[in-house]
Amino acid sequence: MGGTTIGYLERVATTLTILVGFPEGLAVVVALKGIGRFSELASAEARERFIIGTLASLVWASVIAATVRLAIW
Repeated sequence: MGGTTIGYLERVATTLTILVGFPEGLAVVVALKGIGRFSELASAEARERFIIGTLASLVWASVIAATVRLAIW
């Protein structure tokens, strides 16, 4: 459940940072997620899942934000 909540919050934060014109916020989102999950990233498999999941989440949120921006402007 914690991972699901973190994923939703990550996507919302990513979408909002892009929509308000603060793409540097993406670095903050990734850093906070990395700090929060640091203790779980001991194995290579966990690190790989983290990287792939984060990238997929960021791409998904970026597509949503770009779609909203195009629809508004």
